[in-house]
Amino acid sequence: MLRKFIKSPYIKASIALIISGSVLIMLSNVLNKTRFTAGMATINKTLMPVYIGVFIAFLLCPIYNKLVKTIYTKLRDSSNLSSEDFKGPFGIKLAGRRNMPQEDLNTRMKRNLAIAKIGASAISILIIIAFFALIGYFVVPQIVISIVNLMNTMPQRLVYFSSWSEHHLQNFPQIVKWINEAANAGTSEIIDWIRDNLLKDNFQNVASMVSAQIISVVRGSANLFVGILISIYLLNYKEIIFANTRKVVAATCSEQKSKSLYEFAKIINETFIGFIVGRILDAIIIGILTYICMLVFNMPLALLIAVIVGVTNVIPFFGPFLGAIPSICLLMLEDPVKAGYFVIMILVIQQIDGNVIGPKIVGSAIGISSFWVLIAVLIGGGLFGFLGMALGVPVFAVFYRYAGKLTNNKLKKRGKKTDIKSYADYAKFGIEESELFGEEHATNKTNK
Repeated sequence: MLRKFIKSPYIKASIALIISGSVLIMLSNVLNKTRFTAGMATINKTLMPVYIGVFIAFLLCPIYNKLVKTIYTKLRDSSNLSSEDFKGPFGIKLAGRRNMPQEDLNTRMKRNLAIAKIGASAISILIIIAFFALIGYFVVPQIVISIVNLMNTMPQRLVYFSSWSEHHLQNFPQIVKWINEAANAGTSEIIDWIRDNLLKDNFQNVASMVSAQIISVVRGSANLFVGILISIYLLNYKEIIFANTRKVVAATCSEQKSKSLYEFAKIINETFIGFIVGRILDAIIIGILTYICMLVFNMPLALLIAVIVGVTNVIPFFGPFLGAIPSICLLMLEDPVKAGYFVIMILVIQQIDGNVIGPKIVGSAIGISSFWVLIAVLIGGGLFGFLGMALGVPVFAVFYRYAGKLTNNKLKKRGKKTDIKSYADYAKFGIEESELFGEEHATNKTNK
């Protein structure tokens, strides 16, 4: 009995997860206690413009490719429309495309391609500038005003929330006590922080904080500008970069290894494009939908909360909770009743997102179950924070799909079935496979 229990696939999977998690935790602790983490932080800070450029190029790549194709096609069709000789001004006979020397034709096509790339690059830059201009003109000022107003009225909001809880939550004295303690502690902590950090040493800390923020903004703006330049370069020269990569692969790897590498790269491309672009579009839609609903129901801090909900919605599984909790806290300070309405509203929106919007946009790009999504978010968030939570799922999905492809290839070579139903076992529940998958499947598995 014990041997059968130990050989159970569930026990093996649990042991594998525990061992993997322990190894990752130990590795994270070792890295945090060494200079490797500081070195990686320096490298990441130096390469930040490259990261930004790759990310922007990744997002703009489908649009850029479509623009190049459209512009090039129009230029090709508009030049030398006739394949025969045709007459120009004063009856002079001109050479058509068919009679044009091949070298001149190739030169013209290369010129058309260059023009198409220049046009696509210009439109891509305009898209980037328009996006940040809209964000800077409409969103950022409103968010800053909301935050400043929230901070200026924080003591009054805490007092109001405390008095509201004493009046409406009389049957829950312990909750009222907690709220009063939190409100009083919050007010005193804010005053103490301002006194200890801002009003000592002749405002030297204020100057250092302001200068640090200014340096951070300047560095971020410079990184963004350089990142945009890098993204345009990558978009225009990605074919040459890929060609050089294929050349190196062909020179160093066998045909079988080259095929495996290309399959792995294809999975990465499909998974990241489908997931990241899909999640960003989904987050934008949910943010806009939240903003509109809050305006319709006349809720305060609509834009600030919509941005919080939209940004956190990029994270699978935990994203809606991470965005809803601080939003509810902000609304509780403003109007507790409307905070309750917001909870109902956000639950409805998340149900619509999970069952309609999300599947339509993201589709089956992930290719993994909800259980593995949860594991990937937990591990990614624990090791790399917010970025790990956002990118943990596509990274895990890439290895999961590639491992599945390798497994199916080996099964095909051995003449075995690749369908997961062929390896399912429901006998422990007293269920025959024919009841779930039909007689033909059960007969084929028995014969196999």
